[in-house]
Amino acid sequence: MKIRSRAATAISTAVLAAELAACSSGSDTSSDTASGAGTGGLAVSHVHGLGIDPADGRLYVATHEGVIAVADDGTAERAGDTADYMGFTVIGPKTFLGSGHPAEGSGDHGNRGQIQSKDSGKTWKTLPLGGTTDFHSVEYAHNSVYGYDSTRGLLRVSADRASWEDRAELAADRAAPAVARGSCGRSEPQGG
Repeated sequence: MKIRSRAATAISTAVLAAELAACSSGSDTSSDTASGAGTGGLAVSHVHGLGIDPADGRLYVATHEGVIAVADDGTAERAGDTADYMGFTVIGPKTFLGSGHPAEGSGDHGNRGQIQSKDSGKTWKTLPLGGTTDFHSVEYAHNSVYGYDSTRGLLRVSADRASWEDRAELAADRAAPAVARGSCGRSEPQGG
């Protein structure tokens, strides 16, 4: 199937470009476009998420330096700002959900809560939980959003993106194995 082949090529190119950029000490981090061959500049220090936009078939890579769009030929460009996108998922054509931290010097709150883009990552709108939550992982399935809230150590779910149910609490002690504690079923409406 052509889409799988395109996706595999795009993912392989993005991973290779990210590894090359992370290992290169002389990268130009101010450039907004780069070639999959590694010439020029989008330096990427860390990748948090991948998604394919059904509107254009391109791979979108969520990084500490913004969301990067990768074309079939390996050409990469920054989709929008340079914020730190920790959680990221594509939920429909041109529609992305995310979380993370604002771009350095923006003056915004350190935790962006849940954010949404309806223009393939060019601009983002804060949804509920803004300023209070840092989703390190976000997934969309069964018409619901699932997220790991690292500020509270909670797995959370929302069917309407306005109210959230806490599903499980996870221990955050790095020295000990992750332990799930029974806190299922608590519902907590959140304002934006």
